[in-house]
Amino acid sequence: DAEQVSAQPFIMPISGEVINAFSNGELVKSKTLNCWKTHDGVDIKADIGAQVKAMTSGTVTDVKEDALWGVCVVIDHGNGFEGWYCNLNKVIPVKVGQKVSAGTVIGAVGDTALCEVSEDSHLHFGLKKDGAWVDPIATIQGK
Repeated sequence: DAEQVSAQPFIMPISGEVINAFSNGELVKSKTLNCWKTHDGVDIKADIGAQVKAMTSGTVTDVKEDALWGVCVVIDHGNGFEGWYCNLNKVIPVKVGQKVSAGTVIGAVGDTALCEVSEDSHLHFGLKKDGAWVDPIATIQGK
Protein backbone atom coordinates (compact mmCIF):
# COMPACT_ATOMS: atom_id res chain seq x y z
CA ASP A 1 0.00 0.00 0.00
CA ALA A 2 2.90 2.38 0.72
CA GLU A 3 4.13 1.93 -2.85
CA GLN A 4 0.73 2.97 -4.14
CA VAL A 5 0.87 6.20 -2.12
CA SER A 6 4.34 7.17 -3.36
CA ALA A 7 3.31 6.44 -6.95
CA GLN A 8 0.65 9.17 -6.83
CA PRO A 9 1.89 12.49 -8.18
CA PHE A 10 2.05 15.61 -6.03
CA ILE A 11 0.02 18.41 -7.59
CA MET A 12 -0.72 21.99 -6.60
CA PRO A 13 -4.03 22.10 -4.68
CA ILE A 14 -5.03 25.21 -6.65
CA SER A 15 -3.42 27.19 -9.44
CA GLY A 16 -2.47 30.74 -8.65
CA GLU A 17 0.28 33.07 -7.59
CA VAL A 18 1.94 32.42 -4.22
CA ILE A 19 1.30 35.70 -2.38
CA ASN A 20 2.90 34.64 0.92
CA ALA A 21 5.66 32.04 0.91
CA PHE A 22 6.57 29.45 3.55
CA SER A 23 8.82 31.26 6.05
CA ASN A 24 10.78 28.18 7.19
CA GLY A 25 10.72 29.26 10.83
CA GLU A 26 11.66 32.89 10.05
CA LEU A 27 9.42 35.63 11.40
CA VAL A 28 7.42 37.57 8.82
CA LYS A 29 5.05 40.49 9.30
CA SER A 30 1.38 39.50 9.36
CA LYS A 31 -0.67 42.14 7.55
CA THR A 32 -3.85 41.14 9.39
CA LEU A 33 -2.50 40.62 12.92
CA ASN A 34 0.10 43.40 12.59
CA CYS A 35 2.73 41.30 14.34
CA TRP A 36 5.75 39.19 13.46
CA LYS A 37 5.14 35.44 13.27
CA THR A 38 6.20 32.39 11.31
CA HIS A 39 4.20 31.57 8.18
CA ASP A 40 4.00 27.78 8.28
CA GLY A 41 2.37 27.31 4.90
CA VAL A 42 1.86 29.11 1.61
CA ASP A 43 -0.93 31.44 0.55
CA ILE A 44 -2.00 30.78 -3.02
CA LYS A 45 -4.08 33.59 -4.50
CA ALA A 46 -7.45 32.38 -5.81
CA ASP A 47 -10.97 33.68 -6.14
CA ILE A 48 -13.50 32.84 -3.47
CA GLY A 49 -15.30 29.71 -4.60
CA ALA A 50 -12.32 28.35 -6.57
CA GLN A 51 -12.04 24.57 -6.17
CA VAL A 52 -9.33 23.21 -3.88
CA LYS A 53 -7.92 19.76 -4.68
CA ALA A 54 -6.03 17.17 -2.66
CA MET A 55 -2.27 17.45 -3.31
CA THR A 56 -2.02 13.67 -3.57
CA SER A 57 -3.85 10.57 -2.35
CA GLY A 58 -4.63 10.13 1.31
CA THR A 59 -7.27 9.90 4.00
CA VAL A 60 -9.17 12.85 5.45
CA THR A 61 -8.34 12.92 9.18
CA ASP A 62 -10.07 16.17 10.21
CA VAL A 63 -12.63 18.69 8.98
CA LYS A 64 -12.81 21.57 11.42
CA GLU A 65 -13.44 25.23 11.92
CA ASP A 66 -10.38 26.79 13.53
CA ALA A 67 -10.66 30.16 15.30
CA LEU A 68 -7.72 31.59 13.31
CA TRP A 69 -7.41 29.46 10.17
CA GLY A 70 -11.11 29.11 9.43
CA VAL A 71 -12.54 26.01 7.82
CA CYS A 72 -9.75 23.43 7.40
CA VAL A 73 -9.48 19.99 5.87
CA VAL A 74 -6.56 17.88 7.13
CA ILE A 75 -5.42 14.91 5.04
CA ASP A 76 -2.95 12.19 5.96
CA HIS A 77 -1.07 11.77 2.66
CA GLY A 78 1.04 8.85 3.92
CA ASN A 79 4.83 8.61 4.24
CA GLY A 80 4.71 11.11 7.13
CA PHE A 81 3.00 13.84 5.05
CA GLU A 82 -0.05 15.70 6.40
CA GLY A 83 -1.72 18.42 4.31
CA TRP A 84 -3.59 21.33 5.91
CA TYR A 85 -5.99 23.09 3.54
CA CYS A 86 -7.30 26.23 5.30
CA ASN A 87 -9.45 29.31 4.67
CA LEU A 88 -12.06 27.16 2.91
CA ASN A 89 -15.75 27.95 2.65
CA LYS A 90 -18.21 26.10 4.85
CA VAL A 91 -19.38 23.64 2.19
CA ILE A 92 -16.96 20.71 2.50
CA PRO A 93 -17.65 17.79 0.14
CA VAL A 94 -15.42 15.31 2.01
CA LYS A 95 -15.71 13.75 5.46
CA VAL A 96 -13.37 12.28 8.04
CA GLY A 97 -12.24 8.80 7.05
CA GLN A 98 -12.80 9.39 3.33
CA LYS A 99 -10.01 8.32 0.96
CA VAL A 100 -9.06 10.84 -1.71
CA SER A 101 -6.80 10.82 -4.78
CA ALA A 102 -4.55 13.51 -6.23
CA GLY A 103 -6.96 16.06 -7.68
CA THR A 104 -10.04 15.12 -5.64
CA VAL A 105 -11.99 18.32 -4.89
CA ILE A 106 -11.96 18.71 -1.10
CA GLY A 107 -13.48 22.18 -0.80
CA ALA A 108 -13.44 25.72 -2.16
CA VAL A 109 -11.65 28.93 -1.22
CA GLY A 110 -13.54 30.94 1.39
CA ASP A 111 -12.88 33.90 3.64
CA THR A 112 -12.99 32.06 6.94
CA ALA A 113 -9.35 32.49 8.12
CA LEU A 114 -9.65 35.44 10.47
CA CYS A 115 -5.87 35.61 10.93
CA GLU A 116 -5.37 36.34 7.21
CA VAL A 117 -8.47 38.35 6.38
CA SER A 118 -6.46 41.41 5.20
CA GLU A 119 -4.86 39.38 2.40
CA ASP A 120 -6.30 38.89 -1.10
CA SER A 121 -8.58 35.85 -1.26
CA HIS A 122 -6.45 32.71 -1.17
CA LEU A 123 -5.95 29.14 -0.04
CA HIS A 124 -3.68 28.77 2.99
CA PHE A 125 -1.93 25.45 2.39
CA GLY A 126 0.33 23.92 5.01
CA LEU A 127 2.27 20.67 4.84
CA LYS A 128 3.80 18.67 7.68
CA LYS A 129 6.42 15.95 7.25
CA ASP A 130 6.77 13.76 10.35
CA GLY A 131 5.04 16.45 12.43
CA ALA A 132 7.17 19.44 11.32
CA TRP A 133 6.05 22.13 8.87
CA VAL A 134 7.84 21.94 5.49
CA ASP A 135 7.67 24.03 2.32
CA PRO A 136 4.70 22.68 0.34
CA ILE A 137 5.87 24.18 -2.98
CA ALA A 138 9.39 22.70 -2.74
CA THR A 139 7.86 19.35 -1.76
CA ILE A 140 5.41 19.34 -4.70
CA GLN A 141 8.24 20.29 -7.07
CA GLY A 142 10.32 17.41 -5.68
CA LYS A 143 13.05 19.54 -4.09
